[in-house]
Amino acid sequence: MKTLLIYDDLVSLNREAHRELKLKPAADKFGFARETNSVLIAASELPQAALDFPCVFVSTETGVGLAAILGLQAHENLFVQPDGAWRQGAYLPAFIRRYPFVLAESEGDSNFTVCLDRAYAGLNTQDGQALFEADGRETPWLEEIKQFLVAFRQEMVASRDLGQRLADLDLLEDRVIEYELMGERQTLRGFKTVNEAKLRSLPAEALEGLSAQGLLGLIYAHLLSLNQVQRLAVKLDERRSQAAAERESAAAVH
Repeated sequence: MKTLLIYDDLVSLNREAHRELKLKPAADKFGFARETNSVLIAASELPQAALDFPCVFVSTETGVGLAAILGLQAHENLFVQPDGAWRQGAYLPAFIRRYPFVLAESEGDSNFTVCLDRAYAGLNTQDGQALFEADGRETPWLEEIKQFLVAFRQEMVASRDLGQRLADLDLLEDRVIEYELMGERQTLRGFKTVNEAKLRSLPAEALEGLSAQGLLGLIYAHLLSLNQVQRLAVKLDERRSQAAAERESAAAVH
């Protein structure tokens, strides 16, 4: 069963058990995310993510988080191509970039453990980037991975702080977005967005505070990103049309 959306078999990284382990890109490079239609993102990712995805606020176990919507249908990611490549030119969220690694926190313990997904097809003992040196020391590459994981976790904490700040200001509301798919009206729901009217009506001091902290720009990046919903619908239309054409072509051959 998948955990954290994309992980199948998480285990703690161990210098003895995994000393010979190497990692290379799998043939189906981003296939692990093919059925993931949304991922959590850090607020620092918003300026880039908003250019490709609707970025919305969602309730999580630890508070209010940010999520990028990658697909309009369950179990469908419109940015993973049939060959496993990520859609060319589109932003790649850090949530996906960190795979097959992730930091795990023990309950009641502030320490974190690096884990990896043993199910990842790129793991082997012959080719790719080594995780450990022959003497068991971590390779510089693994050290960079750990730094990235720690930085991403810190940025995610900052994202939750943003969500909580907006909630405290009573700016978040449940939202339903309508879009057109194959000529029919559809709705997207189950998330929160900033109420722009309430934002504009905030006292000057509160607005200045948001601006001084660099949050006002992030808020408007979030609001502008909502226009990407219809663009996702266009991508889904294209994918369905291509699949239908391929089926017709296959039927004609037979």
